[in-house]
Amino acid sequence: MIETPTLIAQEIHLSSNHVSRLKQLAQAKNISQDEIIAKALDILFSLTELFDPLSERQGWSALSEESLERVWDNDLDARYDNWRELYAVPAR
Repeated sequence: MIETPTLIAQEIHLSSNHVSRLKQLAQAKNISQDEIIAKALDILFSLTELFDPLSERQGWSALSEESLERVWDNDLDARYDNWRELYAVPAR
């Protein structure tokens, strides 16, 4: 079931240039000015999340996990997991 979002009327102040461009874009795309503003805000909020240092670190970490796993978890690397045995180093 798709939930319809609650709409709240909000007065905003735009320059006459922004108002004109918004009207032109709405007419050209055949959608309401409200829809354009909503889409623009979605983009803005997504960008804001990208610039959040914690989100950025988590994103890079998630991207690197798969690559590191390929590097460390493979048959060639596995022989070094028993390096003490391989190099005859006694356990402490």
